[in-house]
Amino acid sequence: MARRSLLPLLVSGLIVMGGCGKKGPIEPPLARAPQAVEKLDLIQRGSSLLLTWTNPSAYLDGNPLGELTEVEIWMIKEGRAAGSAPKAWTAEEFESKAQLLTRITADQFASFRQPGATTDAELSYAHALAGDDIGQKVLTFSVRVRDMKKRVSAFAVPASLEALSPLSPPRKVRAVVHEDHIQVTWESPEQAQKEATPPRTAGYNVYRSDDGNPASRLNAAPLKKAEFPDKDFAFGRTYRYSVRAVLESVHPVESDDSETAEVTTEDIFPPSPPSGLTAIGGPGYIALSWEAGRESDLAGYRVWRRAAGEADFVLAASLPETASSFSDSKVEKSKRYEYAITALDSAGNESRKSDLVPGIVRDDSP
Repeated sequence: MARRSLLPLLVSGLIVMGGCGKKGPIEPPLARAPQAVEKLDLIQRGSSLLLTWTNPSAYLDGNPLGELTEVEIWMIKEGRAAGSAPKAWTAEEFESKAQLLTRITADQFASFRQPGATTDAELSYAHALAGDDIGQKVLTFSVRVRDMKKRVSAFAVPASLEALSPLSPPRKVRAVVHEDHIQVTWESPEQAQKEATPPRTAGYNVYRSDDGNPASRLNAAPLKKAEFPDKDFAFGRTYRYSVRAVLESVHPVESDDSETAEVTTEDIFPPSPPSGLTAIGGPGYIALSWEAGRESDLAGYRVWRRAAGEADFVLAASLPETASSFSDSKVEKSKRYEYAITALDSAGNESRKSDLVPGIVRDDSP
């Protein structure tokens, strides 16, 4: 009987000893739901609201996210009293009142990809404004995603915007190529809708695209004048320009794109004629020197000579761009000559002739 009574005590002791180590609280398993979209941007462009975001790439536990099957876009439309600020929604409040606007399935992602997106996960959606959306109405949007097992993320932090009456885009956009810039000009837009208090134009934004590159904005801040000199260009390329009017607003508000002005840049601009040309006669030669040209596409020089009193020049030499002097030995003793230099660029353009200088072979005979 004594042996039997010891067995329960032994088992109990082992259990107690096993529990002597420190234990933390029991952690619940991390949910395998997709992370929420971290940044949702909302702007107005013309008569549409443009939402942009980047789909998440991981689950809440940090593991890589499998393929997404869809993105849901939800919206709340609310009135706003004049002078009051729009409501700041939390994700939880938004979820309780929002209505589903649309679903974008995985096979549609490519058609919603932003032009110039750096990753396939960057998407955008344009919501066309209805007539009653403009004026004392605030539209709030959020998005959430689902994976292949229908697990859904939390809503992104909602983005709100009060839609304003848009301006018409600028008109008659022109682009003219100059030697050191492309001058873009346009006419101011007419107001899209007549209002008692029309929106004010803060300025204009100029966008440029070329082969292989989507449109990007060229100016850092809205332009006040209806012109822009684009100095960052290259000859031999085709550029397309469009302009948007910008409204003064708490949130970015642009017009739709203007019509596009396309221009192909061709280098038809000759370099400046060389300066500082001098001629010094020596025994059997005339030595020329000049200041080197500063053009980045300088390709060489031509030396022109004519006998004094003659009308036409003859080509005395063709020299590389590194040259800044030349000794002409094909001259006659005691005969007077006139010299000029022209510069050439890599496109084959030739400058005007430099200022003329006289030269004569020095006679060193006794």
